[in-house]
Amino acid sequence: MPKQSISIFEFANHFGLIWLNGDKEAMKRKIFEKNINRPGLELAGYFDYAISKRLIFIGNKEHSYINKMKEEDIKKAMDFLMTDQCPGIVFCRGNECHPLILQMAKEKNFPLFMTNRNTSELMFDSATYLDEALAPQTSIHGTLVEVFSTGVVLLGESGIGKSETALELIKKGHRLVSDDRIDISLVRGQLIGNTPDILLNMMEVRGIGIIDISKMFGINTIINTHPIDMCIKLVPLRPDLDMERLGYKSDYYEILDQKVPLITIPVSGARSVGDMIEVAVTNFKLKKNGYDSTYEFEERLNELLRKEK
Repeated sequence: MPKQSISIFEFANHFGLIWLNGDKEAMKRKIFEKNINRPGLELAGYFDYAISKRLIFIGNKEHSYINKMKEEDIKKAMDFLMTDQCPGIVFCRGNECHPLILQMAKEKNFPLFMTNRNTSELMFDSATYLDEALAPQTSIHGTLVEVFSTGVVLLGESGIGKSETALELIKKGHRLVSDDRIDISLVRGQLIGNTPDILLNMMEVRGIGIIDISKMFGINTIINTHPIDMCIKLVPLRPDLDMERLGYKSDYYEILDQKVPLITIPVSGARSVGDMIEVAVTNFKLKKNGYDSTYEFEERLNELLRKEK
């Protein structure tokens, strides 16, 4: 899985930072680390355990300390901090960049920015933004729908009826996230499904073609992102199909090394797949809340056997 990154230009543009130094080439520097470095120890001359790939924020404390440092100490600290791996330095709370730091940045073509925002507030917002921007990502073939506030990925072979089933669910009042392809990110341990830009609101229905769900059924029938909670695999109903009947067995579908609960539903012309999915989601939510129908059935059976004895 390739490591995600964004450019320092994208970061600066997102937060409206004021440019101080760095040409177009410097703006291509990549941010790989979601954590921010406030270099108090480095300014004091302690360089052990420093992570050079982190973006640097200079707040009031660091700014005040820099103004009391000797020029040779500033040069030593900035030589260590302004590496090719470091994405850049942001001066917060409207603090001006020390002239020596600006001079060194020009010599190194190193990105410098300023903002009037509070340092702690910007660090919090940056952590949230970078968590999502640098999250591991993948794409899978399938359809993602929201059913009873649950993110359900419909899987199955091409032509099994994933889009038609999603259309049935939409007509029942549920919402479409993405049809045909789902872009997925792993954010803080949660899989998040997103609609590719080119597929926003769109669905392909065999025999009809591409339709705009928001135009046909209303804007409230679509949502462009949603956490993924479970997967449902649609398979053809065959006499020799070996299916779990009582629900003891738990299957999973792996996405980005995360195990997602998987249910397999046989499809035939005599079955309303939409109804079956609603039942499956409801049962899934009951289990999450501590009620297991299989366990309840087993307890009733055991009670009956005890009475017979």
